[in-house]
Amino acid sequence: MLLDFALPDHERQLIPEGRISGPMPWVIAIMMFLTLLSAIAGLLLVDAAQQGSDDLSSRITVQIIEPDPSVRAAQRTAISKALQANADIESIRAVPDAEVRDLLEPWLGGDIIDADIAIPALVDVTFKDRPDEKQIKALRTAVRQFSPSARIDSHAVWMAPYLQLMRALLWLAAGVIFLLLLATSAAVILAVRSALNTHRETINIMHMLGGTDIQAARLFQRRVALDSLLGGLIGFVAALIIFWFLAGRFSALGPGMLTSASMPWYGWIILALIPLAVTGLAMLMARWTVVSALRKML
Repeated sequence: MLLDFALPDHERQLIPEGRISGPMPWVIAIMMFLTLLSAIAGLLLVDAAQQGSDDLSSRITVQIIEPDPSVRAAQRTAISKALQANADIESIRAVPDAEVRDLLEPWLGGDIIDADIAIPALVDVTFKDRPDEKQIKALRTAVRQFSPSARIDSHAVWMAPYLQLMRALLWLAAGVIFLLLLATSAAVILAVRSALNTHRETINIMHMLGGTDIQAARLFQRRVALDSLLGGLIGFVAALIIFWFLAGRFSALGPGMLTSASMPWYGWIILALIPLAVTGLAMLMARWTVVSALRKML
């Protein structure tokens, strides 16, 4: 098999495995820790972007700008009733004035709001699907029959920079993972070459007894596999501890786009597969390094 792991007891004694004492498991543990943190960040970004796209791209806010409070309230009621006949709309919510004041107070301050300033009335409209230009134009026409100065704000428009940022960060996380995998491969190659030089006499004896390069490669391959599994387990546990610690801190910040993100179900499968994939990569690199070096030596 390409990735031979189980070896007879007499072959295991040829190259001591000393896993805890050597640096290899700890190097892989650090690489695995950073790789899993990058993967967790990428998966959370995917979930945050998906939630933001699903929850907000189908929503539109109607702003009724009218100085007279009684006229403004009447226009809000009329618009809410008129939009209920639209079959493309899933729900309509007239935002209470007190809630609008709470939204504006952190930006304008309570004293300014209490002054004689007209606060716009808001109507939240949620479509069944993401509205297109035709639907938005029809909505604008219907609204302005009751309030000529009303404004239509599509959440998908101001969400576009947010989604672009999420995509950029996702590509950054993927790039970091790729670089960490390259660094892990380089560390494995250096460790295997060092072990190969240390056990050169043992390998020469194996060849004199009829051993092949593949048999020698299997010895190093198994050693690297055990080191990778141990380092991967350490890195995996450490990354999960950090994730749970930070998840509790983010949830304490209150509602928001990033704080509402959670690990999707398939994310746990990906995280569990990463240590196994890195172990397979390390075994392949060990096999390739040993076979290539022995062909040059003999």
